[in-house]
Amino acid sequence: MKRLGVDLHPGEAPFAFLLFFTFFLFITFQYATKSIRQSTFIDELGASQLPWVYLAVALLSYPFLWLFSRFVDRTARHHLLAATSAIIGASMVLFWWLFGFGAAWVAVAFYVWISLVYVMNVSQFWSFANHVLDPRQARRLFAFVGAGGLLGGILGGQVARVVSGIVSTRSTFLVAAGILGLSTVLIYVIHGMQRRRGYTGAAAGPAKAGAMAKMDAAKGGLQILLQSRLLRLVAGLVILTTLVAQVVDLQFNFAVENATTNLEQRTAFFGNFYTVMGISAFVFQLLFTARIHRVLGVGAALRVLPVTMAVGTVAMMVAAVGLPTALLAAAVILKVGENGLRYSLDQASRELLFLPVPSTQRLKAKAFIDVLVARGAKGVAALLLLPVTFGLFTALDAGWISLALIVVWLWLIGRTYREYVHAFRGNLKRRTIDLEVPVHLSDSATLELVVQSLGSPDGRQVLQGLELLSAHGKERLVPPLLLYHDDPGVRRATLRILATAERHDAAALVERQIAHADPEVRAEAIRTLSLLRREDICSLMLPRLDEADAAVRAAAVACLAREGDEEAAARAAVVLEEMLGDGDPATRAEAAKALGAIPEPQFRQQLIQLLYDTDPKVVREAVAAVRRREAREGFTPIYAPKLIALLADRRLKEPAQEALVAFGDKALPVLVHFMNDAHEPAWLRRAIPKTIASIGTPAGARALLGNAAGPEDPLLRHRCLEGLAAVREHLADEASVQRVEELIGEEARLYLGRLAELAGLGLDGRGRLVGPLVSWGGDDEEPELLQRLLAERLEGHVTNLFTLLAVLHPPRDVWAAHRSLISDSPALRAGALEYLDNTLSGRVRRDVSMAIDDAPLSEKLQRAQRELGLAAASQVAVLDRLLAEDGSPEARGAQPAEEASLALGAVYFVYSQRLERLFPRLAELARQATAPWVRETAGWAVRRLRIATP
Repeated sequence: MKRLGVDLHPGEAPFAFLLFFTFFLFITFQYATKSIRQSTFIDELGASQLPWVYLAVALLSYPFLWLFSRFVDRTARHHLLAATSAIIGASMVLFWWLFGFGAAWVAVAFYVWISLVYVMNVSQFWSFANHVLDPRQARRLFAFVGAGGLLGGILGGQVARVVSGIVSTRSTFLVAAGILGLSTVLIYVIHGMQRRRGYTGAAAGPAKAGAMAKMDAAKGGLQILLQSRLLRLVAGLVILTTLVAQVVDLQFNFAVENATTNLEQRTAFFGNFYTVMGISAFVFQLLFTARIHRVLGVGAALRVLPVTMAVGTVAMMVAAVGLPTALLAAAVILKVGENGLRYSLDQASRELLFLPVPSTQRLKAKAFIDVLVARGAKGVAALLLLPVTFGLFTALDAGWISLALIVVWLWLIGRTYREYVHAFRGNLKRRTIDLEVPVHLSDSATLELVVQSLGSPDGRQVLQGLELLSAHGKERLVPPLLLYHDDPGVRRATLRILATAERHDAAALVERQIAHADPEVRAEAIRTLSLLRREDICSLMLPRLDEADAAVRAAAVACLAREGDEEAAARAAVVLEEMLGDGDPATRAEAAKALGAIPEPQFRQQLIQLLYDTDPKVVREAVAAVRRREAREGFTPIYAPKLIALLADRRLKEPAQEALVAFGDKALPVLVHFMNDAHEPAWLRRAIPKTIASIGTPAGARALLGNAAGPEDPLLRHRCLEGLAAVREHLADEASVQRVEELIGEEARLYLGRLAELAGLGLDGRGRLVGPLVSWGGDDEEPELLQRLLAERLEGHVTNLFTLLAVLHPPRDVWAAHRSLISDSPALRAGALEYLDNTLSGRVRRDVSMAIDDAPLSEKLQRAQRELGLAAASQVAVLDRLLAEDGSPEARGAQPAEEASLALGAVYFVYSQRLERLFPRLAELARQATAPWVRETAGWAVRRLRIATP
């Protein structure tokens, strides 16, 4: 499945495929019923009566959503979705019966009913999917599940066509009911699987979703809309899009009515049409939307739909006058184009217009526009088209309304795009702050919602509910079962509340928390149990030193060593030594947890001993213990060297780094010492710059700045520069800026030096410079390994240059320029160079320009020779120097393999090119190279070339 872009983890396939098939059924139902909705209405009343149902749907949407939201508030997600599907399925059977009487009002009722319930079912499905999948699964699987909808949209119209052709249009109602009946069964199957796997999602309480959630989110949206010029313009675009789309829909249905003669024929036509429409929308979204955005931009993309609709409208009007037989074809093309573009390119473009809107306002604004503005526009469109119903002009004459609206639409797009650009620029400097909204628990509904939040698997949500209940004196409403919540923070907060509320009935549950994996939960449980039982902590915990459970013994040791009398503390020390010497790593890990709760300097040597334990889980707990001690009592330098050494262990790197960051500035001297010690392992040294940057202080920034130029290891140097970019806010003083500018000059010199080496090895005929990088593919020969290695180094130097530029200039702009500079587009590269030329100044501009400008290779090297003194070198000279980079510890310290790889590449270059002048150097390396990988490779080449050795 990964080849298809679907990342299914073990055990996820049943959920994914069931959700895929359920959504497929929903959309199949939707498009099958859309076909019979249109055909039955036109057959009974004619297309000219459509404005009445347009108006009815617009007016009934708001009360329908409000009533439905009342039902939603009292129902769990799976029950809600299943019940809604069952009710809609039953209504299909009802309409099958009612259509048997041939009454015209049935077609009207069906049109309005089915138009209202479409949104409900789909929006609830996505809420249910959010509930079934955890956030990480949702990110991976939602695209796959959504593909089921695409397939259903294509197949739904064919269901209506086939059934109406074989049996009758009326029978399609029963097939649609069967589809929803099957989806109802699948919903409970999925829910049952979810319960068995133990993920509870947000099942503790019902939740609004889709259109209902948007209605709630839309509250306050009008005020936000009035305050934002961009949002008002976007709302205007939505109104005009809806108005023109309704006119097009009326004209299309009018053309179908006149081109078909009976109900089955019309149903088959609409079925085929929705299939073609689904395919066209999918193909356009897949092939053209991203390309149009990338090449033409948002402004041009927004103009595609109105221009297309204007052309199609004119074509219809011309066909009606001069070629009536082509009227239906013109209408189909117009409608397919409108739907294909509106729900792909145009919708994606409008979504981009919301990007400059602060996140705190975006949700409400979008919800207000989607729910209220769009539905209101449909009502306005219905009123605009009522003259067609009254016979004042025809549906085709309504095309003049479309053309007039399209002119206004195109003008408004220009205004909106200019405002979008202006707002987007301003938003780059804007910082948004989430304001806290006061919550009152005086009414039962709000209190019920807060209590329901306690059932959430999200620890943050539960903690917020606990804080609200505690602040309003509602501690008695906190259920002791929260002591089994997955989040340790929730357990600790619950224990504190139970102690405050004197919940003696919860003492037995509290006692079980003494063996919890989190030491802080244990400590809080001991304090709470002592308060609830009104018993001295020492007498409470002393008997637990003899417990079989190591977690309970560790809790007792920590408590008695910290708070017990002299005799109890001595007894606890004996038990601790026994646990430290236990052969079971789990017991030693519990001992480490106990040590984290004991103050310095007690048992310091024992804690250091655990840092050297052979079991990674024990070491991880020892590191956590060091962090807890440091958080309570401050920096203790004796732990730092071992924590730094653990950075080289991928299994323990993360907790060690977090502990060192917690030490703050006091750990910087030790970190810098290890980073600059060439005898330390390379991976350890490379992990230190990120650790220093994570400390996030001015002292850390100065430490990185002072050591960024020194490392011989290219990757270590890059990590140092990345660290500088991460702490750029601390490097605004004049001295720091000057030092960064010097580093830029040094990096440019390194780049040009490598470029000169590459030129000396013969770049012509094998590759060429495209911007600052080498592109291979010459007509003569494939590049040698050494040439590729040097080209990779060039790329690394360019990245380093832009990393340093991002310290001095806005990172987003700098990296956007970087992406353009290394692209294949000459126009983008030219734009990036123009930006840098106008942004940089002084020596930075000179140094950067020498490295990355678009000058030919020879001119670039001549300028480097003239201004930096970098002389060109012959092939033999370049190779002789690279062969000297053999990783010799005496010459260059414990050199990493990345740098010695150039020596390896040079050895192979001499071998492959048979450069006899350098054969003696190969023989020398085969005998004397200190680095084993260089010595072995040189020996291999000597043997293959049959070079005589002394």
